[in-house]
Amino acid sequence: MAEYVADTHSLLWYFARPKLLGPGATAAFAQVAAGEASLVVPVVVLAELIFALESKPLSADFDLVLSRLQASPNVAIADWTLARTLDLRMLKAIPEMHDRVIVAEALARGAILITRDEAITASGLVPVVW
Repeated sequence: MAEYVADTHSLLWYFARPKLLGPGATAAFAQVAAGEASLVVPVVVLAELIFALESKPLSADFDLVLSRLQASPNVAIADWTLARTLDLRMLKAIPEMHDRVIVAEALARGAILITRDEAITASGLVPVVW
């Protein structure tokens, strides 16, 4: 079974603006919804989601998003650990700290990252789908 890690934009758009997702991202989320794949959401993604929903008028409610994630048997929320923090030192090709944490989680799990982030994609450090 495939394992995916969601970045903030992909998760936000999945819940609030699914038409903005690329075909690969749409397919990945569909696999997760069908129970054919698992999804990991780094806790830093949830933190960024809180800020995004506070600053943009979107049709997503954080508490609803969180409850749907927690209710799904094939979705896990990954805490930010010391090990992931130390991994940041090896990911200098990615300029943004939160993106490094997300990439570190995907690398540690051997997972595919659902992202359209150009810096992450260009780094070639982790397989991506969009």
